[in-house]
Amino acid sequence: MVAALLAGTGIRISELLALAIGKHISADCSIISIRQQRGKWGGIESTPKTDADFRDIDLCPHLARILRSYIGDRESGFLFETEGGKMLSKENLWRDGFATIVRKMGREGVRFHAFRRFREAVLLSSECRELLIDYWMGHSNTEMGSRYGKQLVKNRKFLAGWAEKVGLGFEIPIADISEPGLIALRALQNQESIVAA
Repeated sequence: MVAALLAGTGIRISELLALAIGKHISADCSIISIRQQRGKWGGIESTPKTDADFRDIDLCPHLARILRSYIGDRESGFLFETEGGKMLSKENLWRDGFATIVRKMGREGVRFHAFRRFREAVLLSSECRELLIDYWMGHSNTEMGSRYGKQLVKNRKFLAGWAEKVGLGFEIPIADISEPGLIALRALQNQESIVAA
């Protein structure tokens, strides 16, 4: 559930661990409200990292249903807590679960923030407006999206799809010259106009 929420919302691990049921999660689990975070030395910090971090993150319906099922009949307490009802620490969460998974994947230097970068890339590769991306991610600096989304320039399928979607933006006039390349191009254009009709 931790991994699904980190990857599906872009929430910071310190924000996720401070979520309280009945306080920061809507009844239908479709909205997570960021109003506090886990402090560096434990405990709650009532102010997130920046003013932009006070936000409501909308969950896709599928993730909301999974979260609803995970919460079950609990009405209070931290979303992720110890058996004694205390807030989890990110260090213990990393050590007791995520470190093993990341090691098995053969990855090094990866921590929880990788989920945030992943979500940013998913949002950027969609047609979601930059305004919403910055809001959901809690960016106070609009340059953050560009930094996190740089991984998309290595995604050939994404780039090819957008090159096709954007198109040329102008038409190339074809002269009546009998060069083989131009004849082939004219035949291709004629074929495309027949298909379009």
